[in-house]
Amino acid sequence: MERSSKADCWGPARDAETGKGSRQLLAVDGLFCGGCARGLEHRLRKLEGVLDAGVHYLTASAFVHWNPRLCSLREIEACIASAGYRMVERFHLPVVLARLSAATEVLTYRLAIGVFFAMWSMGAAFVLYFGSGVPPSAAWWLALASGACLVPVIVAGRAILTMGWRSLGLRSYTIDTLISGGVLGAILISGLQLMRGSSSVYFDAAAMLIVLRLTGQWIETRVRAGSIAALIELEAAAPETAWPASGGPAVSISELGLGDRVRVPAGAQVTIDGRIVAGRSRLNTAYLTGESAPLRVGEGDLVEAGCLNLDRQLVLEVARPFDDRLIDRMGGRVALELAAKGEQTSIDDSVLAVLARATPLLAALALGLGLLQGVGIEGALARALTTLIVICPCALAIARPLASLAVVGAGRKCGLRIANPSSLDALARPGTVVFDKTGTLTSGTLQVTRIVSLSHLSTRELLSLAARAETGIDHPIARAIVAAAGANGPGGLRLARKAIGTDLDGKSVEVAGIAPDGDCQTRAATLEVRLEGVAVGQIYLDDQVDPGVAPLIGHLRRHGARLQMATGDALPSALNVGRAVGLEPEEIAASLSPLEKADLVRALARPVVFVGDGVNDAPAMAASDCSISVQRAHAAATASASVAILEGGLERVREAMVIARQYRSTGRRNAALALGYNAIVIPLAVMGTMSPLLAALTMTASSLLAIANSLRVGKARPLGAPIRHEHLTSDA
Repeated sequence: MERSSKADCWGPARDAETGKGSRQLLAVDGLFCGGCARGLEHRLRKLEGVLDAGVHYLTASAFVHWNPRLCSLREIEACIASAGYRMVERFHLPVVLARLSAATEVLTYRLAIGVFFAMWSMGAAFVLYFGSGVPPSAAWWLALASGACLVPVIVAGRAILTMGWRSLGLRSYTIDTLISGGVLGAILISGLQLMRGSSSVYFDAAAMLIVLRLTGQWIETRVRAGSIAALIELEAAAPETAWPASGGPAVSISELGLGDRVRVPAGAQVTIDGRIVAGRSRLNTAYLTGESAPLRVGEGDLVEAGCLNLDRQLVLEVARPFDDRLIDRMGGRVALELAAKGEQTSIDDSVLAVLARATPLLAALALGLGLLQGVGIEGALARALTTLIVICPCALAIARPLASLAVVGAGRKCGLRIANPSSLDALARPGTVVFDKTGTLTSGTLQVTRIVSLSHLSTRELLSLAARAETGIDHPIARAIVAAAGANGPGGLRLARKAIGTDLDGKSVEVAGIAPDGDCQTRAATLEVRLEGVAVGQIYLDDQVDPGVAPLIGHLRRHGARLQMATGDALPSALNVGRAVGLEPEEIAASLSPLEKADLVRALARPVVFVGDGVNDAPAMAASDCSISVQRAHAAATASASVAILEGGLERVREAMVIARQYRSTGRRNAALALGYNAIVIPLAVMGTMSPLLAALTMTASSLLAIANSLRVGKARPLGAPIRHEHLTSDA
């Protein structure tokens, strides 16, 4: 049978062309920086017929929503090509990761070459600046040597100049735009100085700019590779083989076609999306939906990959191709959510945009003033080129990447893995914080919390009797009973609504779930133990709430954040957990699918922070501005989270907020430093009073200050130290 086509799409298959238009997630080759992603996004939105567009450079993807009556996919492809990029067929994520790994390796070599030759270029310039006794002829040769050493640095950083030129075409000005202008200006003015026989050159400044930007690119590429690795984790989450219904060994699911039949033994994980044609059983769907209660299924029901078959063997008929299962669509949904959000603009980006737009005006002003003051065309041109050099805030080229490295180290000291530092701006002052329930607010593991005897049996005897029915069964309830009482007897049998066994005298023992009475405050299950059909006691199971939740909820309320629980569990269970942690009923949304969670996140007040633990949370985590995974989270959730808690409970969220606010404050100080630097040096350059030595010194000083400021991030407490209130409220 024909498969659904995804040849030109990365992620979910294209929507039908309805009255709402067509939507598609496209792969874009050659996309590198966030600023250029914003420029491409702007160009796509201006295309006639495009209703919406989002571009995300970390995943090299573009989400486009268009009216097929006014615009075609071919026209969108042409628009992308006109911006200097290429729309390609769907990427296989391992290939993307391999490309990024290769790019990281290339950047490592280029950075090494750049650093080596930049040191020689700057060393020669250092002698010129401070070697007052150097003869003029020797000084000229030193200046030429400084320029010669710059050539390999330019070759290593040629991609920076390319991106700077491309950003001009996209009208999305980035750090590459300013650095390209600064480098070219330094080369031109230095060449003029050498032609005049002067040794006052700026080659070292150009080398510094390129090396700092290469360092930033190396860091950014590693972050991007981590994002792609998270998507690969999602694609690999479910096993990739199935057992044919006709018998024989397991086969790869890629060999199955629509209509083929497979069998799923009891206790095995479902690996295809199919419809049941034989058998009745119960499924554990927590892997996909977060719902802790088993789901009863029978003939005609649709079963999705990732579910666990609990009771009896099922025979399924393949209903979706192997690469279009729900678990595959969830992986695509993560990429879709990232692309649909587009690139967020930081304070650094805003500063760079202002400076980039002001640069040609200021250079022209310097040129005009020079001509009016009678310094001649050569002197006026030198002023204009000097302005191009000094206006480039090279501090910003390295400050934010260095702050990212510092914040990652600070997080590690606090038991956190910070994978996406740019998301910390949202965590510093969240508008809404959304919590998953099972495994996030709770431990995700059932525990016996109360035993009530309705007979002559003691509570210990009652628990031991229940274990006679639950021993030998791989089920959350059975694990809780056996953990409390220990294994007892040869083992019981798990049926649809109960477990059965026998006591030492051969009498029947049943452990069955019942509805809790109105006064019961349990949050998971109430079990009735029966001996020969007569109730002899009740056992209450609870999914324990993380002790760090209630203090965190109170802290977030005090600091103005809106709160929300989003869970796949039923409403009664969600309300009980909400009551225990301090959430109001109106702040609880229950019975949500993974994609409904993502829809909820997009509708909430921004910025949104999502805290979760499972594969089912991945779309919502991607839709949020900052995602946090708890210590007990599934590997896929941990891999895709902006911040992962590796040690401790939810109290670590407060630690992360402290670091986030320090990170944001650092960014603001660096931006202020860049503006202050330009406020001082630009007037001097325009008026012609900025000498090469002074320009080099001020540029170096501003860079060192920005670096020192960035490295201050997270110099506070060690792991587990008390959190001071002033750290939490500081918003410098």
